Amino acid sequence: MIAPEHQSPLSQFIILVYEREVPDSAAAASPAILEAHMWLPQKIAETGGRIVAGHAARPASAGVSIRDNVVSGGSLVVGETTFAGYLIVEASDFDHAVWIGRMIPVNEGWVEVRPLVAA
Repeated sequence: MIAPEHQSPLSQFIILVYEREVPDSAAAASPAILEAHMWLPQKIAETGGRIVAGHAARPASAGVSIRDNVVSGGSLVVGETTFAGYLIVEASDFDHAVWIGRMIPVNEGWVEVRPLVAA
């Protein structure tokens, strides 16, 4: 548990990133998208927000899904896009988090912003 004096007064949000294709590695990603992600923490900080954590995901084929305790290869989500990664951000409110979400570089996809449940 984080001591109260080290807690941020900002709310936390998860930004889920979806793409048509997820590269196998950073080397296979679009150079323009990689560069945009390099500048993202600074751009978000300029709005008064902050990235707490985030990771890119490997393609769905690299993982498994578990439903009713049955394991199957890949994702159970069907569609043209797949989960590509996430960011946990701190923002002053939901509108601020949406503003941050609009900054997230995507190639052929979108982002989804959701508030996180406070502990």
